[in-house]
Amino acid sequence: MKAWKNELKRRKNAKPSKLSEENWGKMQELSIFPDDLLLAFWESNVPGSDAPESMIVGAVQSVENMGRDVSKAEILLEKGFQYLTTGDYPKLKAITSEIFYLLDNAPIIESHSFHNYSRPLKWGEISKSFPQTKFTPSNNVDLKDKIHGGWLGQLAGGSMGTRLEGYTHDALEQVYGDELGHYIGEVSTLNDDVTYELIFLKTYEEKKKEISSTDIAKNWISYIPFGWSAELIALENIKRGIFPPVSGYFHNPFQEWIGAQMRCMVQGLIAPGDPYKAAKLAFIDSQVSHSGNGIYGGIHSAVMTSLAFVLNDPKKIIIESLQYIPKNTEFNKIVLDVIKYCQETSNWLTVLRKVENDFESYNWVHLYPNTAAVITSLWFGEGNFDESMKIVASFGYDVDCNAGEIGTILGIIYGKQNLPNHWSNPLKNCLETYLPFFKKMKISDLAEWTYELTNIT
Repeated sequence: MKAWKNELKRRKNAKPSKLSEENWGKMQELSIFPDDLLLAFWESNVPGSDAPESMIVGAVQSVENMGRDVSKAEILLEKGFQYLTTGDYPKLKAITSEIFYLLDNAPIIESHSFHNYSRPLKWGEISKSFPQTKFTPSNNVDLKDKIHGGWLGQLAGGSMGTRLEGYTHDALEQVYGDELGHYIGEVSTLNDDVTYELIFLKTYEEKKKEISSTDIAKNWISYIPFGWSAELIALENIKRGIFPPVSGYFHNPFQEWIGAQMRCMVQGLIAPGDPYKAAKLAFIDSQVSHSGNGIYGGIHSAVMTSLAFVLNDPKKIIIESLQYIPKNTEFNKIVLDVIKYCQETSNWLTVLRKVENDFESYNWVHLYPNTAAVITSLWFGEGNFDESMKIVASFGYDVDCNAGEIGTILGIIYGKQNLPNHWSNPLKNCLETYLPFFKKMKISDLAEWTYELTNIT
C-alpha cells in the first residue's frame, strides 16, 4: 500500500471521542537523551572492574590520535565537567552535542604522523596483498575439540580479565601481585564481548556465504539492547537507517578502538586453517562499527585464530599473520614495532614499558596498546596458558578482550581435552549473556553450533 493511502485510511477510520483525555503527560516519561546515558558519557565505572572511565574524554583523545586539532573540544570538556559537578544536566547535554560537533569538524593537522600511512577501506584494497592459501589441518586434528577449546579459552580469559580492565600495570601489581593470571573473585561470563559473536553466528547461519555487513547490522539493532563506545555509536546510526560501512565511521570517534578485535575470533573459529576466509568475514563484521585501523585489528584477530588450527607455535602464528595486514598502514607499523621489541629482549616487562611510553596519549580501549598486549603475551607465554594469562593480566588496558583473544588462540592449540581444568571447570559449561534470546546456553552447545557452521562454503 502507498504511504499516502495508509495515512488517509487511518484518518478516515478515526472517530473523535468526547470522553478522550489528553496524553501529553506521557511525554514526561520519555527522553531523547536520558540522564543515565549522559552520565555514562561523562563519568562512569567499568561494570566488571569498577575502573573510572569517561567516554567523552576518550572521544576527544581518539580524534586527536587520528591527526586532528581538538583544542576547541578540550576547552568544552573543562566546562562540561563543571556542569557535571553542579548537576546542571541540561547544559551538560548541550555541551556534549557541541563537543561531538567539534570533533566531526576538527581541522586536520597536516604534520601529524597519522597522515603518513595508507588507510584502505574497501575489501579489494585491504586484501590485495593477502595470500589465499588454505591450510588443511592434519587428519588427526579433532576440529570439534579444537573449537570447543577455543570457546573455553576465550570465556576463561574474558572472565579472568573482566575484574582487571582499565588499570595500569603498576596498579594491578600493587593490588593483586601473584594473583594476576588467575581467576579473581566470582567466575562469570557476562560481558559485552561475546554478545557480538553470537549475533554473527546467528546471521551467518541465516545468510550463509551471502552474509553482508547490513545483515549483521540489522540483527544488531534487532537483538542487542545496548553497546559501548564504537558499538554504541554504530547502534545509534543503524537505528536511524545509517548502514555499514557508514555506520562504522559516521560521527564515530571510537572507530579505531578495540571493538572489532575483541569480537572477531569467531570468524577464525568458523574458518579453521583458512585465514583468507576468516579475514574477509571479519572485514564484513568489523565495518559495522569500525573503520580504517579498527577494521584491520578485527581482521588480525580472526586470522590468528584461524592459523591456530594449523600452527602450534604462537610466535609462528604472529609472524604468519603479518601477511594479512594491509601494507603501509599505521596498524602494520605498530605490529612490526611490537614484534621488534619482543625480539630484542628476553623480558616482557621491558616491552610493556615501551608500549606504555609509545601509547601514553592513547585511551586504554584503543586498538594499538591492546594489540601490543596480545602479541607480547603470546610471544613470551610461548604456548603456556597460565604464563600467557599472567602476562596479559599484568599488562592492564582492556584485559578481558585481550585475554579472550589469547585464550581463544591457545584454547584451539590445546583443544578442550588438554585445556587445564583449573581454567575450564569453573565455567561449569555455562555461558550467560544479556541478550534476550541467549540468556543462558551450554558452552558445549555453542561449540557444536560453531562446528556445524564451518561446513558453509
